[in-house]
Amino acid sequence: MVTPVVDFALTVPEVEAERLVLIGMSLGGYFAPRAAAFEHRLAACVAYDGVYDFHAVVAATAGRAASTPGGMEALMAQNTMVRWVVRNGRWTFGVSDIDELVKATEAYTMAGIAGHITCPTLVLEAENDQFFKGQPQRLFDELTCQKELISFREDEGAGEHCQEGALSLFHQRTFDWLDTVLAG
Repeated sequence: MVTPVVDFALTVPEVEAERLVLIGMSLGGYFAPRAAAFEHRLAACVAYDGVYDFHAVVAATAGRAASTPGGMEALMAQNTMVRWVVRNGRWTFGVSDIDELVKATEAYTMAGIAGHITCPTLVLEAENDQFFKGQPQRLFDELTCQKELISFREDEGAGEHCQEGALSLFHQRTFDWLDTVLAG
């Protein structure tokens, strides 16, 4: 879906074609880099926070449920994050249970794709990310383009998923990076 947006943006007189940047937030930290792997008119990409393998996250949640007495329903009753991930995932993917959700997310990996990104890419990570711990580093490691990884820490107030609680710091670091990358 990014290519038609870029096509349109390039028809807008105020848009500088050489400065188009794609930023993806949360699961968008998977979708933006994936799009950048195939849309080479982007000047830069920001994965906020980076996601390498969404399927692994969903499958791990299903695995936790399988080893929990009472299964998924018990795990969802005990853990609000799991409850949100499963309910939102079922709704988003239009599936009825965790097994279907695991199957529906199989293709959601950057394996074999990250290396196709050619634009400079900024990967952000949060120290305490409750959804995608370790995923930004995996994405960063697979990139072959100009890249940077910025870690946000709890002691900065920015350690939570997508730097919730410290958006000004996120903006400052991201736009500082963009200023450097887009300077020419």
